[in-house]
Formats: sequence, structure tokens, C-alpha cells
Amino acid sequence: MKAFSKITLLAAAAAFLASCEMEYYKEELYRKEIFIVSGENNILGQEFEYGEEGCEGKLAIYSSGTTSLDENVTVTFALDHEAIGEYNKRNFDTKFEDYALELPEEYYTIDPMSIEMKAGTNSELLPVTVRIDELLPDETYFIPLRIESVSSCMASTTKNYVLFEILRKNDYATTKSDTYYTMTGTTQSGWVIDNIFGSDSRRQAINSSKLVTPVGKHSIRILPGATAETEALDIRNNSIRITVDPETWVNVPIYVEGELTDETVPMQKVTIEPYLDSQDAISVSASPTDVSAYDPATGTFYLYYRYKYATESGNNWQEVRETMTRTEY
Repeated sequence: MKAFSKITLLAAAAAFLASCEMEYYKEELYRKEIFIVSGENNILGQEFEYGEEGCEGKLAIYSSGTTSLDENVTVTFALDHEAIGEYNKRNFDTKFEDYALELPEEYYTIDPMSIEMKAGTNSELLPVTVRIDELLPDETYFIPLRIESVSSCMASTTKNYVLFEILRKNDYATTKSDTYYTMTGTTQSGWVIDNIFGSDSRRQAINSSKLVTPVGKHSIRILPGATAETEALDIRNNSIRITVDPETWVNVPIYVEGELTDETVPMQKVTIEPYLDSQDAISVSASPTDVSAYDPATGTFYLYYRYKYATESGNNWQEVRETMTRTEY
């Protein structure tokens, strides 16, 4: 009889525990948590187009669980300045030159800093208007946002903040990932008198995979010829700006392996200038005989120019003819 009673008590206890466990998992399954959609390290990147006064991006806010909200929920946000500091310290330690920057508040608008998630739904979008034309092309910019309060439910403990990355693009390149062009061409050293190039060497074939950075609505930044730089200051000083004029078309003669052919193709005119306006910047001048241009049909630049580094003395220049075609879109 005692054994029977003990078995009965154990069975009752087991049933009670099972019932509690089911209630716990049921609560976990249906519990509502509000979170911001993001990826690894709570980063979410969106591309914004150069040349637009106010580009609108959106952050997606969701509620977890298997059912929709049963009441309206107001979610309020605030800037989280510490999130960028923690990200930089964790990823770059004392390599301060690689630190991400907080996007200055004059370059974006979030108004209001709250959303209302309606009953019967489980998501809402937070609009973010961004202006990018004056941002530095080599810097990483974040808007750090955190869920400050939720009128009901609760905020996620892991996805309650986001580092909203401001990526920039134009028709020729993007900062979302490195944009490379395949470049072939020729270069020749010489001198310039009265804008006439004189050769003191044989023309050399060049080729490389060139990194192209967007810097404006119709502008990109490249290094000249097949040169390469690794230091940020050297890249800025020794880069050239290529600007396409989509409204001006020219008939461009085509070179094949450095030799001029009889073929011409209508293309958009291109101007070439130093990227920086500085005494330390590279000197660049367009070819007096060949017109640089961009072919939108093939995504190809045909560039003819001369350059000389600020650190070089005398009047020695490098003349370059290069063809750049985008590797992939």
C-alpha cells in the first residue's frame, strides 16, 4: 500500500513538472520580444545613391513569437554612442585609423524617433533619411540606434541595438564591397614643354585589377596607371578623380594593344583631375590629342592622361593610355 502511494505521488509530481515545462515552453514560444533586424555584430548596411538630396533608408523592427501582436506597441529609440566604441575596440583595438565613425547628425534625419507597431501585425519600418555627398569615401559611418523603451512586451536582450552602416554608390562603383575594374593599357615616361609630350623611353604595356571608389554622383577615384598604395594618406594624395558628363557625347577613336585604329565609338565625355586640391597632391593633365570617355553600354572607361607625383622634381611625367572595364556588377 505504501509502495502504491509512493508511485502515485511520483506520478503526480512528474505530471506536475511536465505541465510546468509545457507552460514554460508555451510561454517561450509565444512571448513577444521586439528586436531590430541586423546581421553579424548587429550591423545592417544599406546603400545610398550619390547626388540625391535625401536618400531614404529603412530599419525593420519585428516582434518575435508565432502570432501577431494583440495590441498596439510603441517602440522608442535613442542613439547609442557606446555601441560604436565597443565595436571599434573589439575589432581594431589600437588601430585607430581603422575605426568606424558615428555619422554626424547633420547628415541624417530620424523623425520621430519612435514607431507604433499595430495590433494584428508583427513588423514595422523606421525611416532614416541620409545625405552622403560630403562624406569621406574611405571612412566607415554608422548610425548607432538602441531600443530605449517598449510600451508593452519587452525588448530583445541581444538584438536591441543596431549599427546602421551608410554605404555609398553611383553608377560606376559602390562601397558595399570593393569594386574592381580590369585595366589594360600602356605607359611611357617623358617630359612636357608647352603642353607637348616628348618621349625619352619606349612605351610599356601595363595591366592590373584596379580598385574604384565612388566619390560623387558621376565621379570615381582611382590610382593612376598600374600603381598601388596602401597608406591612406598616400592613396588620397596620389589618386585622380574621373568624372563622367552623361550629357556630352564624343566620338572616341579606339586603341588596340596601344595602336590607334580607324574605329570610333560615341561615348560620354570624361574629365580627369587630381582627387585632392593640395600642394601634396599628384599633378594630372588630360592628353592634348585623345579624348577620355566612358562607354555606358559596356561599363568601360577609356582614359588618356599624364601624371607626376608631388614628390618628384623636374618636369618628368608619365603618359598613360588605359582601358578600364568593370569586373562584375
